[in-house]
Amino acid sequence: MRKFAIAVSFLLPTAAFSQGLEPGEWEFNAATTSPLVTGTQYSVFKRCIRKEDAENPERWMARQSEAGPCQLKPLEHTADSMKWEVTCPKTSSRGNGVARLTGPGTVESDLQMTTEIQGYRIQTQTRTTGRRLGPCKS
Repeated sequence: MRKFAIAVSFLLPTAAFSQGLEPGEWEFNAATTSPLVTGTQYSVFKRCIRKEDAENPERWMARQSEAGPCQLKPLEHTADSMKWEVTCPKTSSRGNGVARLTGPGTVESDLQMTTEIQGYRIQTQTRTTGRRLGPCKS
């Protein structure tokens, strides 16, 4: 369960933005909860968000869908938010998420996922907050 939650949280930040997202090095804090697991699982990670990805999240989603285990489908897109669907056939997982710019250099997102394992349905909720640290380091 922990590996799945961390893997899903890596999809969130880069996938979920409109043209208002500022390119650069970002730090994300993700908290995943599930009714089947006691406590919250936390992860912190950094991502370099390139200008072309910040300007065109649909293109980034298409590249991620081709290369990764999950397919991302953009839905509603406004100047400061984006909704998407995610499906991961190998893990029998499906979900949807929304990300919002909350201020200059800050963002938050929510992702609800459902996974079916041996006939059991597991639901998770991941809340991610992010902040821009500065220019990309590499």
